[in-house]
Amino acid sequence: MSVKLADKHPSLHKWLIAISVFTGAVMGTIDTFILYVATPHLRGVFSATISEISWVSTSYATSSLIFMLLSGSICRRYGVKTSYQTALLLFIASSVLCGASDTLGQLILARIIQGASAGILIPSENVILRKTFPVSEHAIVMGIYSATIMVGPAVGPLVGGFIIDNYHWSYIFYINVPIGIFGFLMANYFVPKDENAAVNTDIKTSGGKSKLSIDFGGIFLLIVGMFSLIWLLERGERLSWFEDDLNVFLMWIALFSIVLFCVHEATAIHPSVDLSVLRFKVFRTTVFLNFLLGFIVTATLFLLPIYMQELLNFSPTQAGLSMAPRALFMMIAFPLVGHLMKNIAPKTLIYTGAILGIYSSYLMSLFTHETGMDDMYLPQILQGLAVVLILLPLTTIGLMSVSKDKLAAAAGFDSTARLLGGVFGIATFASLVSYFQETTWGILRENVSFSYPVLYKRFGDLINFWLTTGASLPEAQAQAAYLLYGRVTEQVLAITYMRSFQIILVLFCVMFLISLFANIRKPEV
Repeated sequence: MSVKLADKHPSLHKWLIAISVFTGAVMGTIDTFILYVATPHLRGVFSATISEISWVSTSYATSSLIFMLLSGSICRRYGVKTSYQTALLLFIASSVLCGASDTLGQLILARIIQGASAGILIPSENVILRKTFPVSEHAIVMGIYSATIMVGPAVGPLVGGFIIDNYHWSYIFYINVPIGIFGFLMANYFVPKDENAAVNTDIKTSGGKSKLSIDFGGIFLLIVGMFSLIWLLERGERLSWFEDDLNVFLMWIALFSIVLFCVHEATAIHPSVDLSVLRFKVFRTTVFLNFLLGFIVTATLFLLPIYMQELLNFSPTQAGLSMAPRALFMMIAFPLVGHLMKNIAPKTLIYTGAILGIYSSYLMSLFTHETGMDDMYLPQILQGLAVVLILLPLTTIGLMSVSKDKLAAAAGFDSTARLLGGVFGIATFASLVSYFQETTWGILRENVSFSYPVLYKRFGDLINFWLTTGASLPEAQAQAAYLLYGRVTEQVLAITYMRSFQIILVLFCVMFLISLFANIRKPEV
């Protein structure tokens, strides 16, 4: 029946295939942004520190990155449609496991499985769309695909906030089940089967036995290096960094694995990451800037919901509402910036984006414990516009600067760099928040003393207030001390997030300086 539809209405059929793929993309992005809003609530559910709860995001991203590297071989071996549908089913199953988790460890394990399926879904979606539509329509369909992905950032925080406020937290994962089943059925019905599931170039034959030409050595080194480094970042601040023997061990394992990985990838016949693309100077610069952009943006999205819910006492729904305009403006800006690139130099767009990023981070660094929801909109919208103005020119110019035979490898390297930046952004700022809280408490502890007349008078006024309510003197003193402690805690958190956003401001300044002196321009045709 699907074949008949393709024969009679080819134009309609290809758009039904696109809708099938868009469903998987929307599911993945909604889940990611739901989790950002739900993170503060999950901290309470599992009694976790910020560093510990960050593993829910970093484990997913790391697993996704690794399986992105494997996705090319998997799709060629088993077929794009089969790989896509299998990953979709795995994503649904792992979502159920996430929702059913009783401990943080179980949730992290389920997120690793979920990330693995997402790592296969994303590249296979791109392949299906490019195979379905003619080259002349690639720009249109990929533009729609990009806009569809932005549905997640727009809707995810709202949906996540609503679920956390009104239902059990597990539904933030169970919501993937009906969406995923719909996408699976659509793909099963409309996406055509692959003519050749296994391609000869992808299989080596040795002694009559066939095997996939997957760079298992490189993948293993990457896994060990990544998880060792992230684990070090997570536990470092809590356990006195290199005064702890395990931290020292993790540092050497991470360093050794990453160095070996680079050496291995440079000499492997079929490397999982083709490092030779870094010989193109412009691409090398754009990849580093994309890494930095991923680091900044993901760190901001990780920090904001925690700041809003734990310091400003926003409900999850309010936090979601405050984040939605950012995504809506980005959705509008993507096609507009794509059009502007025809007439405006890439560097000009990147400069503008970096300046907007600097200003947005400056506004965020002014956030206090009294910041209101109206104050949250402008900085986030400006940063969203900054991301679009930087991301599109960087990606476009970077890929244009490499030779055609290296285009596929460069595209994978570019996406990997941005995702890697996001992983390290979350891990780094989770550790920094803990560090800033500890050091700020240390400073205030030395300066908050009843020897200060203002504080002593404030404490006395509070005692008198509670005495007027009928409390005994010990009860009044305890309540007064509790209120003062809460006030100091507010100041500690406010300073902590102020310093975090100041670092993000500095990183945007670094990005501006690099782009100012780097040779980022369209190559001569």
